[in-house]
Amino acid sequence: MIEAMEREPTTADTYAERLFALHERRLGQFLVHVVRDRGLAEDVLQETFLAAWRSRDQLGEVVNAEAWLFGIARHRALHALRGARRLRLALERIGRDERTPDQGPGPALDVLDLLHRALGPEDRALVVLRHVHGFDAPALAAITGRSPAAIRKRLERSRATLLKEAER
Repeated sequence: MIEAMEREPTTADTYAERLFALHERRLGQFLVHVVRDRGLAEDVLQETFLAAWRSRDQLGEVVNAEAWLFGIARHRALHALRGARRLRLALERIGRDERTPDQGPGPALDVLDLLHRALGPEDRALVVLRHVHGFDAPALAAITGRSPAAIRKRLERSRATLLKEAER
């Protein structure tokens, strides 16, 4: 077995690390102000650094590195807020299901029960992320580290499993 050798850091790596260290505190404060949740802001800060790290080769072409980094943070914060809004709206829809105890569980509970019965945690998470939170295959691929084609296939199989289980 051939072991992977660690590569020497490049100039872009070193510059990116210094840029992150220099702006981490201000970025964190900015994100707390935007998302109004310290825990979410910390998550978004990590996502920001990860996205910036993946794009660090662009730093040589960037005129204002600070603005570039804050732009990534802004984009990530807005994305997180949209996801939180979708979750809140989905929970509100479930909460509006006003059934009395003698009517049995509402449709939302039926769907949740079906999801838990028919799918494993990974597939269940994909279905919820896709159909409740509105993430498309490329976004799900970024979340899971799989290809968009693999995500589409997995969702297709999950839907078939759900339909089969619902017919029982």
